Amino acid sequence: MSQSSTLSPAPAAGNRNTIGRGAAPLLVIGAGPKAIALAVKSSVLRAVGFDVPEVVAVERDCTAANWLAGRGWTNGRQRLGTLPEKDLGFPYDCTAWGDARDPVTGEIARRMAGFSWASHLLDRGLYARWIDRSRPQPSHREWADYLEWAADRAGLRTVIGDVRAAELEDGGWTLTVDDGTAPRSVHGCGLLVSGPGPTAGALPADGTRVLDTAGFWKLAVEGFPDGVRNVIVVGAGETAGTIVRELALGQDRKVTVVAPRATLYSRGESPFENRYYSDPTGWAGLSEADRQEFIRRTDRAVFSQEVQSDLALTTNVSWEPGRVIGTQPADDGVAVEIAYGGRHRVHRADLVVDATGGDPLWFTRLLGPRAEDALWAALGGAVTRERVERSIDPSLAVADLPAPLHLPNLAALAQGPGFPNLSSLGLLSDRVLARYAPGVHTDDTTVAEHRPGTRPAERVTASGLNHMDNWGAIQR
Repeated sequence: MSQSSTLSPAPAAGNRNTIGRGAAPLLVIGAGPKAIALAVKSSVLRAVGFDVPEVVAVERDCTAANWLAGRGWTNGRQRLGTLPEKDLGFPYDCTAWGDARDPVTGEIARRMAGFSWASHLLDRGLYARWIDRSRPQPSHREWADYLEWAADRAGLRTVIGDVRAAELEDGGWTLTVDDGTAPRSVHGCGLLVSGPGPTAGALPADGTRVLDTAGFWKLAVEGFPDGVRNVIVVGAGETAGTIVRELALGQDRKVTVVAPRATLYSRGESPFENRYYSDPTGWAGLSEADRQEFIRRTDRAVFSQEVQSDLALTTNVSWEPGRVIGTQPADDGVAVEIAYGGRHRVHRADLVVDATGGDPLWFTRLLGPRAEDALWAALGGAVTRERVERSIDPSLAVADLPAPLHLPNLAALAQGPGFPNLSSLGLLSDRVLARYAPGVHTDDTTVAEHRPGTRPAERVTASGLNHMDNWGAIQR
C-alpha cells in the first residue's frame, strides 16, 4: 500500500510551522488515477534530473478507493469503460520535456513504460493470460489493483483524512485535514482537485426509495430486496450507464431510463473523435460551439459503446424522454413526475436512482476567504461553471491566481476533452508538472525549448536530483 504520513496538529495563530515548507510538494485532493499519474511522472522526471515537485495526495479512504466495492461508485465488478492501454502514461509522448531525438526524452518514455498496464500484468504474471483471453476490459477492482501497484512503485505519499479547508498562503496552498483525531495542515506549492467529489444529484435522496449514486452501489453490494422489480434511473451519462447495466443484467430488474433527449445515445467513437482525446493539438482553434458540441456528443449524457452493446442483450431496459421534476411516496413505491414537451406525466417505480452526477464546483465549499476572493478576482465575478471552464490555462489551472489551482475535471472546453477522464493521463501529468519546471512551457502546439541531443541542464538543480529526500522537510 502507498505510504501515509502522520501530520502535525494545525498550528495556532502566530505559529505557522505547518508541514510542507521548504521543498513544498504538489498537493492533490484524492488518491485516484490523476494523483497516481502525477506521482509516476514526477518520480520519473526527478530521476532523470528535472526539478519538479513531489506529489502528495490527501485521501479520506485509501488509494484508488472509487474503484473498489463499497465506496459509493462501483461494486468492483463493472468493466472499465476506457481501454486499459490508455493507462497512467498514455499517450507516452514526452516531447513536452525535449525534442523527440533527445536521449533524455527517450529515457522518460522508457521509464514511464515501466508503469504501464502491460508492465503491471507482466509483474503479476498475468500478461500472457490476458492476451490469450483477447485482451478483455479489466474490472474496476482489477484496475484498482493496477493503480495501487503503480502508486507503490512511484512512492506516492498519501495523507489520510478529510480536507476541511483550502487556503492560499505563503505563495502556495494550505489544506486543513481532519484525520479523526485533530485538525492538521499540509502546505504545497500548488493544488490539484481530482475525483468527482461527493455524490449528488437533482433529487433529494431518502436512502430507501430514492437513492443517489453512492446509495445505489451500497445497496448493490448489500443485495437488492426481492420487492424491488421496477427501477427508474435518472441520467444518461456513463455513471447512469453502469447503473443501468448492473440493474438490467446483474440484478435482472426492469429499468426505465429518464433522459433529456429523445433516445439513449452512444458515445461517438472513431479515430476522428479519439484523436482529440489522445492529442488535443488544434483543439483551441475550434470554435467554442464546436467544442461544446463535441464534448456533448462524445462525453456527456451518452453511454459508452461497451454499455450499449451489453444492454442490447436484454429486453429489460426502456427509456422516457424528459426531466424528473419531483417524486413522492406511493403504495410502497415512488411516484415520479416527468416533464417533457410542455406536458407532465407520472410513472410509478419501486425504486428511483438519481445518477445525474455530482457538482463539478464542489471544491469551492472548501475555499478560505483569501482563496475565495482570489478566485472571484481571477474569474472577474461570481464562480460559475462556465467562467471556470473558460479560465483554464495550458497547465489545467485557473489563470491569474496567486498559486496554481489545477482543475482537470473542468478543463475539457479550454484544453481538450481527455483531461477530465482517463483518456490522456500521461499528457495531463506533463501539462501540470511543466508549470513547476523552470524553462519548460507546454500547450497544444509547442514543446519545451532545448537543443536535441543535449541534457536539459539549465532546468536541473541539485534539489531536483535528490527530491525524494525532501519528505523529511514536509513532515516538520
